[in-house]
Amino acid sequence: MTVLVQDSLRLLAGRGILWITDTPDARSGLPSPEELKTDARVRKMNVHLLAVLSPAAAQDDAAWRGVNGVVIDLNDGGFAARSSLAALQRIVALAASHKARIVILDHPPSLGGEQHDGPMWRPIPGSDIAIPVRYGLSVGEALRLFASTLPPDADLHVVPARGVRRAQFWGKESKLPWTSPIAEVKNVDDLLIASALVSLEGTSLSLGRGTDLPLIRVGAPWLDVRRVLDELADRPNPGVKFESERFTPRQPSDGKFDGQSIPGIRVNVISRERVQTGRLALDLAWAIWKVHGDSLHLAGAAGAPGLGFALALVARGADPDSLVDASLPALVAFQKRARAVMMYR
Repeated sequence: MTVLVQDSLRLLAGRGILWITDTPDARSGLPSPEELKTDARVRKMNVHLLAVLSPAAAQDDAAWRGVNGVVIDLNDGGFAARSSLAALQRIVALAASHKARIVILDHPPSLGGEQHDGPMWRPIPGSDIAIPVRYGLSVGEALRLFASTLPPDADLHVVPARGVRRAQFWGKESKLPWTSPIAEVKNVDDLLIASALVSLEGTSLSLGRGTDLPLIRVGAPWLDVRRVLDELADRPNPGVKFESERFTPRQPSDGKFDGQSIPGIRVNVISRERVQTGRLALDLAWAIWKVHGDSLHLAGAAGAPGLGFALALVARGADPDSLVDASLPALVAFQKRARAVMMYR
């Protein structure tokens, strides 16, 4: 936002604009979009902020009446469970249909820019471009990767983040104002685990909602922790450690096991650069499924972004190693394409 106002506001001069964001309030001392209305620099450029919209609201064609400019300020996390790429593609297409100039405020991903985890998935409906479940691209870089899916006449401009290096693409370590893409998780190491475990929300497991450590643990009254940990001991899960525990959800938002003390498994990061989020989710699901079978209701996770298809295969007996290994050629191809669109080194 600071770079836009200081260096790139001319792109919106004389325009009535929408501001599309998933974080409408002020962040880390920055003004909120609404507060920019009174900024002298904004008034001088004759920029008129017509509305601040969520990504969902911005996909309503009626919201674009009288609009000839848009700022897209989306905190895409760089991983499937909180990917905004499909919404971003639809918003850019809608803006182009209204001949609105599109200014993207670039955001680095939250979980590293040099780590890519399979298996692969296709975030844009109708596109054959596959990316890993943790793709590690900034918003602007991802748009460059998916350029073929965007209208060729889109008046699109990306405002890069200033003073950021790829090695710093870890939450607040980027030195930029940062908001976690999963509101309940504030710590970047916990977010790394949550990015994997949130794909299991559709199962019968509690993920620790209603506790002080949501989305970094799993549990259920029927969970045989010792047997599951024995199964996990033979799986390659670098960068994490599994810990037996009990926890009690209190008024959990998912409604699971309220007030019950249940056996669980907590997942701790011991080396963030080595964590493979896709493999972690699949191995944990596989180990619990192997011990407890349909008690897990694993088929309920088939709609999970990115990992749903692979989780459905695990529910039918597929080995996670085979699923991850099968994606390696596509992962290598992605890494080659990704290097060509990277804006930060």
